[in-house]
Amino acid sequence: MRRMLCAFLLALALLSLSVGSVSADEATTVTALETQCTVARDGSCTVTLNFTLRVGADSTEFSFPIAPGAEEIAVTGASRTVQRGEKYTIVTLTPLSAGTFELSVSYHLTQTVTDEGSAQTFRLVLLYPDWPCTIETYRLTLALPAEFETLPAFQSEYYGDLIENYMEVQIADGTVRAELNRTQTLRDHEGITVSLDLPANYFDLRFLAGKTVATDRLLFGMLLVLSLLYWLVFLRGRPVLPKRQAMPPEGGNAGEVPYVLCGRKPDLALMVVQWATLGYLTIHRSRKGRIWLTCEIDMGNERKAEEVAVFRALFSHGAQCDVRSAEYLRARQLAAERVTAYWKPRIFRGSGSTLLLRVIAAAAGLALCLACFDASVPPEHWRWFLIVPLTLLGGLACWLIQRLGGCLLRRHAVRTIALGLAGIVFLLIAGRQGGQGFLSFVCILFQLLIGFSVRCGGQRTRPGSAQASELLGFRRYLLSTPASAFRKLMLADPQYYYRNLPYAEALCIGKLFSGSFDRNRLDDCDWLDWEGKPRNTAAGFYARFSRLMLGLRGEREPLLLRMTKRARKGGRR
Repeated sequence: MRRMLCAFLLALALLSLSVGSVSADEATTVTALETQCTVARDGSCTVTLNFTLRVGADSTEFSFPIAPGAEEIAVTGASRTVQRGEKYTIVTLTPLSAGTFELSVSYHLTQTVTDEGSAQTFRLVLLYPDWPCTIETYRLTLALPAEFETLPAFQSEYYGDLIENYMEVQIADGTVRAELNRTQTLRDHEGITVSLDLPANYFDLRFLAGKTVATDRLLFGMLLVLSLLYWLVFLRGRPVLPKRQAMPPEGGNAGEVPYVLCGRKPDLALMVVQWATLGYLTIHRSRKGRIWLTCEIDMGNERKAEEVAVFRALFSHGAQCDVRSAEYLRARQLAAERVTAYWKPRIFRGSGSTLLLRVIAAAAGLALCLACFDASVPPEHWRWFLIVPLTLLGGLACWLIQRLGGCLLRRHAVRTIALGLAGIVFLLIAGRQGGQGFLSFVCILFQLLIGFSVRCGGQRTRPGSAQASELLGFRRYLLSTPASAFRKLMLADPQYYYRNLPYAEALCIGKLFSGSFDRNRLDDCDWLDWEGKPRNTAAGFYARFSRLMLGLRGEREPLLLRMTKRARKGGRR
């Protein structure tokens, strides 16, 4: 019995030893690791990890950490996947089977040097602390661009600076060669960092990426606060809410609406059309696009003195005025001056400058874009030739995003929306590439808020707010009134569409307003003489009206419209 017990215990011991040896053999281990680093003159570094990996029977993949900013990651000897994080980048090698493999991993770091003015410091993490297995032998080759006199310093997660006692270090011709003693093994989750203090100007850091990022971020925040304070002090006012209004404000003029509602330049073209609807003049357009105005009755004191002055300037040399003449150009300048002088003290007295606010907000976006592109453009000698135009494009994107905030009160709303969305995409891409994603999102929201807050001009007086409320209410009325109601109004006043179209155009809803009359047959317009086949529908008339407005404003027709007209002429031939 005693002999049987001894035999059983002996067999159990042998079994445990065999299991232990098998599990030890199945553990994944790095038998040899060599790190080769080549540092360029600009402080960038190429790192290559050559290692021998012994894989256990139960392992199918091997993961290890490298630098978080690693670029151009390449692996030979296995397939790889990369997972990036803030702390480091995880490289996973697959598929693996039991055995020994020779593997190589290389990546590029754009910045390993810090400049302290009187000295420069090179610092590189050779091993990140989450290596999952032991490393039996370790060797380092670090090649710098020139010779140096100082000694490198090594730091370990386990041993601290005592790791140097277990390493043999040689320095020759600007190259550091270090090897861990063969009797020493690096444990799992070990981390090693090398640093080297060098004299000033050892590295050429003139084109180092990210040198202005901290300053740019600070400037971005300061300009954001400054623009917010400027708005609070000089432009903050009561919100302008639409007031139900079925008629345009009395005594007003459609050409004054851009300034009265939004603080933008008055529009002489709309003033002319408004006078035409009132019978003061008629408009003639030839087949070749020539436009001239004919005075029907003189304007007296029934209109504002500012309107009378502009009207008489148009016909100062006779009863007819060509829109290409010097008289028309002088009248356009006079309209801008007189209308602004009349309305500014009445609706914007004491207001700050909306243009200045928009410039400050766009400058904040400019600073953020500089930070993004300084961090993302490679550290080459040509980098600033790319950073400067890209930064200016970022400022332009901010300006377009501001316009998007008030796009509903602009003439070319579709174009404004398209350009604004393009600006948003540009800033989002720039922020992601430059590591400023959250700030770029904040910048976009801020630009939209700025555009929305100044869509109705600056800080308004009570009469100014009332004027804007009435215009917005009339705009809402024209948009919300059903087509059946307009048909009834047309029965009472056949010229209703023609009389209100100038105001609808001034409120940027001319096409939508015309759509409500599209099925109605219109009477002839009694103030417009257009050579050619008449258009008796609102859609047809509005197409001609749009071309008329381009001529009165001295603008060219859109390229797409010109190409369509040429194609139609070619088809007729």
